[in-house]
Amino acid sequence: MSNLKSNEEPAVKFAKLMAELYYFMAQEMVERMGEENGKDAILSAVKKFGKARVDAMKAEAKEKGLDLNNPRTYAAVRDMPSNGWKYSDNDQSEITYCPMGDIWSQYGKAGMELGHLYCEIDHILFEAFGMKLERPYCIAKGDKICKFNLKML
Repeated sequence: MSNLKSNEEPAVKFAKLMAELYYFMAQEMVERMGEENGKDAILSAVKKFGKARVDAMKAEAKEKGLDLNNPRTYAAVRDMPSNGWKYSDNDQSEITYCPMGDIWSQYGKAGMELGHLYCEIDHILFEAFGMKLERPYCIAKGDKICKFNLKML
């Protein structure tokens, strides 16, 4: 099993468990379907998962009477807590620690490559709430940080 510790915050433990489950499922898809077809299937599944998350968040936003295409709405109905991720003291758009990346890194280059496919979900989530994400640095690509540059659509 993984770098999972019983004394970690529940949100961190669940993020790590989700990341590890994702890794094993993604790895199995690549092994059974071949690299190209497996990765295509993974990206398709990530997109469908992202859309399902967006649909649920937008339904909650509608129930609360919030603007459905507003970045503040995304922050208000975000379905995954941000505790567990560590941010740069100087720039909150820079993530210096990702619990999911921590899990994927223990599986080496293959773990990081498959993990990076999951990171594509961020584009789906932000775009659904009126933002375009540019990420020049990503921990799952081997960078020291994830950098989130967001622009309004």
